[in-house]
Amino acid sequence: MREWHHAVKVALGLVGLIGAMALPSAPRAFAQGNSSIMVLPNNANASKHGKLLGHADANKKVSVTISLHLRNADKVDGFIADLYNPSSPNYKHFLTPQQFAQMFGPSSDTINQVTHYFTSKGLHVDSVSPERTLIQVSGTVAQVERAFGVTMNNYQNAEGHQYYANANNPQLPSDIADVVTGITGLDNEPHWRHAAQGRQSSPHVSGKPNTEASHVGSGPAGGYTPSELRAAYDVNPLNSGGTNGSGQTVALFELDGYVKSNITTYDNYYSLGSPAPTNVLVDGYNGAAGQGEGEVELDIEVINAMAPKANVTVYEGPNSDQGVIDTYQKIASDDKAKQVSVSWGLSELQSSASTMNSMHTIFQQMATQGQSVFAASGDSGAYDGGDTQLAVDSPANDPYVTGVGGTHLTLSGGSYGSESVWSNSTNKTGGGGGLSTVYSQPSWQTGTGVQNSYSNGKREVPDVSADADPNTGYSIYSAGQWVVYGGTSCAAPLWAGLAALNNQYAEANGKADLGYANPTLYKMFNTTQTYPAYHDVTQGNNLYYPATAGYDMASGIGTPDAYNLVRDLNGGSSGGGGGGGGGGTQTQLLSNGGFENGKTPWVESSSGGYELIDTTYPHTGSYSAYLAGYNNGTDTIYQTISVPSTAKTVTLTYWTDVDTTETTHSYDYLYVQVRNASGTVLKTLQTQSDGTAAGWRSQSFDLGAYKGQTIQIAFKATNDYSNPTSFFVDDVSVTAQ
Repeated sequence: MREWHHAVKVALGLVGLIGAMALPSAPRAFAQGNSSIMVLPNNANASKHGKLLGHADANKKVSVTISLHLRNADKVDGFIADLYNPSSPNYKHFLTPQQFAQMFGPSSDTINQVTHYFTSKGLHVDSVSPERTLIQVSGTVAQVERAFGVTMNNYQNAEGHQYYANANNPQLPSDIADVVTGITGLDNEPHWRHAAQGRQSSPHVSGKPNTEASHVGSGPAGGYTPSELRAAYDVNPLNSGGTNGSGQTVALFELDGYVKSNITTYDNYYSLGSPAPTNVLVDGYNGAAGQGEGEVELDIEVINAMAPKANVTVYEGPNSDQGVIDTYQKIASDDKAKQVSVSWGLSELQSSASTMNSMHTIFQQMATQGQSVFAASGDSGAYDGGDTQLAVDSPANDPYVTGVGGTHLTLSGGSYGSESVWSNSTNKTGGGGGLSTVYSQPSWQTGTGVQNSYSNGKREVPDVSADADPNTGYSIYSAGQWVVYGGTSCAAPLWAGLAALNNQYAEANGKADLGYANPTLYKMFNTTQTYPAYHDVTQGNNLYYPATAGYDMASGIGTPDAYNLVRDLNGGSSGGGGGGGGGGTQTQLLSNGGFENGKTPWVESSSGGYELIDTTYPHTGSYSAYLAGYNNGTDTIYQTISVPSTAKTVTLTYWTDVDTTETTHSYDYLYVQVRNASGTVLKTLQTQSDGTAAGWRSQSFDLGAYKGQTIQIAFKATNDYSNPTSFFVDDVSVTAQ
């Protein structure tokens, strides 16, 4: 830890809160005899979910986790803001768990006070977390009832699960209640899931196997393969330069188990050579695969698809609020993974304030340690609270978590084509998003589209997105068969895998890890970057909120162009950032890519006799290429370049906009082609049409196959006899390293 002592001094000097995060609900005091007893509200939600079956067995042994307030809690947010401020001397000087405990962990006196109270009530102290933030105690139901002032009953919920839960909110002496953030374990209802409808492997998870015939992808049962996903999100230039996740560890938060042979089959079929995943079992969970097996397996396999050489550590705990808290804390305390993927969630309206407050404290710790947390935003679109209840999902709602929404991804010529927001009004599924009712809007959540007609000063979800529609789903091997999965639980591990690639690249180039991602991702969104890092999704809706230019609560700030994103995050250096050195020297092979200097050296032709470079609709500057836009038209513009044979990577990037008057599709087309020096088409990189009409979108393709050749980069547009479509091209670049 560099400049640790200085960092401590700065942290302890910070005052106030940054970003107006939610605070624990204030306990309500009332007199009981001669002592002051306090009720901790919002701790009995589970009893409301089911039918009363009777009082719990008084002799049944149960375990309870008590979450404690941080010491210097009012300074944690300010410390984190300073930690992620590029102008601060503490910028990304991340803490270890031991340092976090030293700065923010409850005091030993507090621990002694709390443990003494519970042992005096006959409970056994099973463990205290290394940061002293969690205390786990156990005893019989009768002892727990006396210690917490609750009545514990058995219930059965609508899904047929039987569980025990406290019928009333817990009560504690005021001196104990004052240091308690939350209590979990008074119930064991397995309610962590996503309440989406439609085809899914389990009522507890957000992943959805599409068992119908798939119309996309070349997987054995359909669905996008690892190579197709990497091509779509521009991962290949990183992989070709040696950035494949090597040396990185991704933590998967899971509430179920998996079968290792399914992972092996997937890896062998796609020749990934990924390390076998390792398991960390929490709260006595046995690791057996249950109803959520498919969820766990798809998480592992999507990580392997994006970052095939990364180590995957699967943290598995029981499906209960206590299991959730203890599993998150284990990931934070271990601090072995700098990227964390979460696919399990619960509607903010159904999650107790106690549980969310306890999670929030753990996510704060992860932020100080430089851990990125990506969580699925849910699969019920804007209606995470039910058919008619607008709500967002927890933990994607937490400001210290990057919420990941869902899209419908279309490939073109084997590469990125277009995306729209995923939603299906028939089965009421779609990418989760909307407004939190718990957390205020963080200071970093700004930019075009953030302040919209729905804004009310609250946290907006999601932050980013990726493919999630089961109809454009992922090829997955689970439960002994090939299936196609969708859901935002595919999008979250995809982003976590990209974070692993970024961190490998960063470390190889002497840069800091990404860490708590949101401030950095939004800063990139709000400032001009060297490379276009996001695909702006402007089509569709999530059953309520529409996609718009810029940020929206259907797709966030967009989907990733991984190669561009990683280069921008690390100062614009080029190359794969493999194991041993810097990024190398970048060379621009194409001239006048912004068309600001007229048409030279571009060569253009127009069947209508039009000048193709004009001021009608530029992406940047004053000019762009304007192709077609008239009936029976064919326009072409190209430039000839020589690709060095010694280049390590060669990448084409450009921006396009499609505007159409067609009402049915598709009749008008834009072709992006690589030709030889004589004009013969070698490959069509992308085909757009009137059916993909949208605002400006960035595209990126690997041209490494053309090293040592002289080629033409050509854009050709055609219109049929009616309802013309205009195709605009701007900011074309071919870089070699």
